[in-house]
Amino acid sequence: MTHQQAFNGDAAVQAMRAVLAAIIAAAFIGLVVLLAAVLTAAAFVIAGLGLLGLGAFWVYCKVRGKRSSVSGVLVARRGPDGWTVDGASSPRG
Repeated sequence: MTHQQAFNGDAAVQAMRAVLAAIIAAAFIGLVVLLAAVLTAAAFVIAGLGLLGLGAFWVYCKVRGKRSSVSGVLVARRGPDGWTVDGASSPRG
């Protein structure tokens, strides 16, 4: 009658290697998911800051009001018939 071992050391080492490989794989997948979450959060922060800036610019434009291109100051230019105001073709006088 042959004696059969109940515990095989090689099988235990292989099982431990498999468990360690599964833990390393799960950790790697977790790191990839964590990196994706961090990058997504960073993108949301950047988008939020952009929206805040856009909102601040909109409020600034609303508070400032429309600026007309013609100011209250008259500009005298030299025309073909002498000095004119605002580039009119005929001198005023």
